[in-house]
Amino acid sequence: MTCKISSNLVANLMPVRPMNAHKGSFGRLVVIAGSRQYTGAAKLAIQAALRSGVGLVYGAMPEPIYPPLAASVAEAIWLVLPSSEGAISANAVRQIPELLDKKTAILIGPGLSQTEGTRIFLFALLERLKRDHSKLPLVLDADALNLLSATENWHELLPKNCLLTPHEVEFSRLTRLETEVIKADRAGMAEKFARAWKQTLILKGANTLVASPDGQLRVLPFANSVLAHGGSGDVLAGLTASLLAQGLTAFDAATLAVWLHVRAAELALAKLAHPAATLPSDLIAQLGLAMAELKKLNS
Repeated sequence: MTCKISSNLVANLMPVRPMNAHKGSFGRLVVIAGSRQYTGAAKLAIQAALRSGVGLVYGAMPEPIYPPLAASVAEAIWLVLPSSEGAISANAVRQIPELLDKKTAILIGPGLSQTEGTRIFLFALLERLKRDHSKLPLVLDADALNLLSATENWHELLPKNCLLTPHEVEFSRLTRLETEVIKADRAGMAEKFARAWKQTLILKGANTLVASPDGQLRVLPFANSVLAHGGSGDVLAGLTASLLAQGLTAFDAATLAVWLHVRAAELALAKLAHPAATLPSDLIAQLGLAMAELKKLNS
């Protein structure tokens, strides 16, 4: 079953925010991200998560990038991990219990890097989740997907409640298919592999697709170069994980996230007048207006 992602569809998915709520009412998200070369990816993901409603965001990153991130994002809680080669090291495995304690969702991948130490940490995290926290929602993005794709039968390592966010090149690596094959039937490929992997999938690109493990498919009727900037995917990852942490199912969180992401891009573009000048950080600034539009539809 395929349906178009519309404002009317996603308005019903917006998390409710009672007037008497407190920060603990809206979830606790840990964002495991960043490396010396990709500090900005971690910042964008964390800021997008904060701006989209999650109550508490814990930023977990290698020690060298902690000072600039902590100085530039006042609202996050910081978990500093041991590093090697400017990225998370294998020694960070010892901190996995702390990272998972009392969290309602996890994001791993933006700017993570692909060092051997990071690979060891990622696989240990997946093993712990599969064994002890199988119901904890997990978003796998960017370098987390690239590290997985280098392993045969990588999907067998995943816990059940995952959301994968590849663009077409990353999807090609994961499926072992040429990108031209994927482009020729994006909808069919997304549906096929979401079923095969038994995970929710966002296949990014023009007319982004959201596929569920049970064969449902939702398509975003949007194609514009405004999102053709490095960092746009990091914003989407943080936004998606925030909605998961607030209690949405993976399929609904992905659906709402891709709509808000695009609507924020449209609003930023209207303000800045040209897609080349509209940056991922501009999207974050417009998320509140995008959410307000949906709230108005529900009132």
